[in-house]
Amino acid sequence: MKPLIGICCRLDRTPQGDRFYLQREYSEAVVAAGGIPVLLPLLPDLEYAREIAGRLDAILLSGSASDVAPQQYGAERDPRVRDVHPERDALDFALVDHAIRTRTPLLGICFGTQALNVALGGTLIQHLETSIDHSDPQVRHKVLVEPDSALARLGGAGEHLVNTSHHQAVERVAPVLRVSAHAPDGTIEAVEATEPGRFLVGVQWHPERIWKESDLSLALFEELVRRAGELE
Repeated sequence: MKPLIGICCRLDRTPQGDRFYLQREYSEAVVAAGGIPVLLPLLPDLEYAREIAGRLDAILLSGSASDVAPQQYGAERDPRVRDVHPERDALDFALVDHAIRTRTPLLGICFGTQALNVALGGTLIQHLETSIDHSDPQVRHKVLVEPDSALARLGGAGEHLVNTSHHQAVERVAPVLRVSAHAPDGTIEAVEATEPGRFLVGVQWHPERIWKESDLSLALFEELVRRAGELE
């Protein structure tokens, strides 16, 4: 049986009520890599989060239009912080906790990477001001992948071209994570577990949008599904 890959939904607040949603690219990338996508609603119930996590073979923390609440990492809120969605923070943190305890493979994308870092004790830059406009989805920029990293084993060390759509980034890296890629302006673009053999990876770019043109981005989904298939 193909492994089940849980993907966090996003939240849209409208006058008509809250709406859970997710762009189709996440599911398409998971299917292309050989997995079965399972969309996870942002229900404010930790028992639900624990129950659903226990039935998954891998976890994908998607991007979000929200920001991780600064109080989650002990910071005062910068006025440029966007909406915060406590429901999303709570689900992401619960899924990270499950992944750590059970060694479930986990991939974080954009916001998901930031949530991963904060959940494990790191902090964030609340608003980037650098020579690269990281918030423009039309921008492509290079990232430098560190040698002897999970990313290097998947796509090779050195320069890769990626997309970008974020205004925050990892600042202090969580103790159990290491930096595995950064942009030319110094922005941390990927983190991964320090523990050998564990697939716990977060990237700031959006591989679900470029997996058809980026070997590294496709390899991220393929490795997540492969590791999911190995989970006992």
